[in-house]
Amino acid sequence: MAPTSLWHNSVVRLLLLGTLDEESSLHGLRGQTDILKAIVNHLHAIWRAQLKADQRGYVPLTHVIMPFDTPRETPIPNVPQLVTFPPPITHLVDGVEQPKPFLVNMMPFIIGHAESTLPPECQRYVPLLNRCRHHDENGKVGYLTIHEGIVEADTSQRRPGSTSKRHPLPSSKIRWGRGWMVHHELQGGIYMASTVAKSCGVWNTVVADENDIVGAHGDVDVLHGVLDRERDGYYEPQANELYWITDRTPHESLPVATTQFRQYFRFVTSNVSHWFAEHSTPNPLGIQPTATIVYGNKFTGTLTTETSA
Repeated sequence: MAPTSLWHNSVVRLLLLGTLDEESSLHGLRGQTDILKAIVNHLHAIWRAQLKADQRGYVPLTHVIMPFDTPRETPIPNVPQLVTFPPPITHLVDGVEQPKPFLVNMMPFIIGHAESTLPPECQRYVPLLNRCRHHDENGKVGYLTIHEGIVEADTSQRRPGSTSKRHPLPSSKIRWGRGWMVHHELQGGIYMASTVAKSCGVWNTVVADENDIVGAHGDVDVLHGVLDRERDGYYEPQANELYWITDRTPHESLPVATTQFRQYFRFVTSNVSHWFAEHSTPNPLGIQPTATIVYGNKFTGTLTTETSA
């Protein structure tokens, strides 16, 4: 969500384009600048009210551990915690050893026992998992994502667009790790890192639980032009920086400047309500998600659910 212009806001753009379409009911607003401005300002206020500016959206991990009685308003120095990524798996391409693309998405494993509950090709990420602060989650099922591959210049590795991790389903409360910071201690949430600087942007705010701005697939594009870089603490993590976000934190996968090999790591803690089977990687060791299993394509198909035992 690097651009801040309201023109990047899908609703505002549709409103303005509708005024140019003679077949649209919005055409009557063409030239009515004051009315259009009032409509946009009203929408802006509605969207802004659904952000919880008093809750942290992301946390750099270096200075999280502080005395329990530290005042809540005490700022946390933004000193990044840098981690070492494991070497990628390699293969021969025309006789030359090259990094091999590799992807697992939301693979379930037992937190605190990753060495014995992850397949060999994923165990190289155990040291990185151990850098995450999850001791109160030990013994529960967590979810690991590893994405390694070539990213072409001016494209993003992950799904583009501004998102939170909340994916609405009818009559459901979706949880994707949740995440709170209580007395400078992290509870639940999501840990992420990548080997490419400024390939992700995060905001230090969260979307309210009860809202009508999260789209069908977790997108929050209506926040374009609503979020403010200074007020809402926009940040683009460094290469190899491990950081924590909530599942309500607006964030975005950004295009890379040059074609390069990128490694991406994500650890979603145990409080996950739905596991999308078609989009996730089963664990060959038999570790099952504790979330409700959802079958079907979440972007195009009809979804059915099955509650895990």
